[in-house]
Amino acid sequence: MIEMPARTVYVDPIVYDLPNCRARLERMLPHVRCKDVRAFDEAARKEVAQIGQRRHGKDDFGDDAVFIFTAWDEERTWGYYAFREGRKDLAKDGIVCQDALELNSIWGCPFRCAYCGFGRAVRITLDVERFIAGLSDQFARYPWQQLWKFSNMTDLPPFEPQYDAVLPMVRLFAREQNRYLMLFTKSNAVDFLLDAPHNGHTIISWSLSTRTISREIDRRTATMEQRVEAMRRCREAGYHVRARLSPMVPVRNWREEYAELFEMLLRDARPDLVTLELLGWFDFEDLSKLIPREMFDPDCYRAAEEAQEQMRGQRNSPFPHSVHREMYEFCIDQVRRLSPRTPVGLCHGTPQMWDELGAKMGMTPEDYVCNCGPTSVPGNPLMTAGLRHEA
Repeated sequence: MIEMPARTVYVDPIVYDLPNCRARLERMLPHVRCKDVRAFDEAARKEVAQIGQRRHGKDDFGDDAVFIFTAWDEERTWGYYAFREGRKDLAKDGIVCQDALELNSIWGCPFRCAYCGFGRAVRITLDVERFIAGLSDQFARYPWQQLWKFSNMTDLPPFEPQYDAVLPMVRLFAREQNRYLMLFTKSNAVDFLLDAPHNGHTIISWSLSTRTISREIDRRTATMEQRVEAMRRCREAGYHVRARLSPMVPVRNWREEYAELFEMLLRDARPDLVTLELLGWFDFEDLSKLIPREMFDPDCYRAAEEAQEQMRGQRNSPFPHSVHREMYEFCIDQVRRLSPRTPVGLCHGTPQMWDELGAKMGMTPEDYVCNCGPTSVPGNPLMTAGLRHEA
């Protein structure tokens, strides 16, 4: 487990009465740099409830995170097994996604990416055994789902092996016939995984950034080179590895930066899938508050500025369609040039984007693979067909 700074640590008193939870806490707590450890009582619950998810880039947010260790949080039961109603996103937000159940046992992240706000409160569920025991009911409820993402609310590997949630999940899915576990990370904390008996049923996905982004925007994370090297090591250990370029950021010289990333990625890591998603989920006014204006490609920044009223309130704001298309098409072409049989998908693409680029990817918004799609697993024909593009 990496060292994680915190302002205050709260512990639910019941943790000390449960041997499995207490042991987990005692393993993890020495890695949280904090001298202020308190009981998670009613007053603490009210204080924590006031903590928002203000994006880190908006201030000099550093070590003032709050960690909360609970055994099992009844108020968050909905989030342990969280159903993503992706298909409703088309009607609601004009973007294409897929339905799936997502698994979470920690909310909050040790990293400080400028565009994210997940680091201000870190809630850690310690009764992992109870969490895993509940999976049999979820498997029965969603028999059609093959890929199970763990987790969408944190970066789990940096908490391991002291947390001891990932390896039990890897061993569980190793016994499954048609189900695959998917881990999602920006770290290079993979040593604990290399000798695990995964039986080819764990997929590890890296959120990848270019050299500049990984160093100056994705704060505290592994660098581009470190992430690709971690991917290579996991692939050699028999894991399926994949890359999600999310969020892509149009920094100055973004073409050269992404070309460098793809050269390294496709030479060294050889992922089974690449998925693309441009920076978004906020309006133009926040853009330069999160990332200094001088870091952006001037043309892309100007396009966002000119389209700010048109894009206001949209999920793929602040950049207009033209910037999305230019960057996505550039990346698809890079993959096609370097590794023609590696499929490329879109995360939260618009119908217009699918109309314009679907044929180049060899997929449709009704039938596609992506980073965490419920059927985006080994054996899916779209995973092996390669890029089937128009001449």
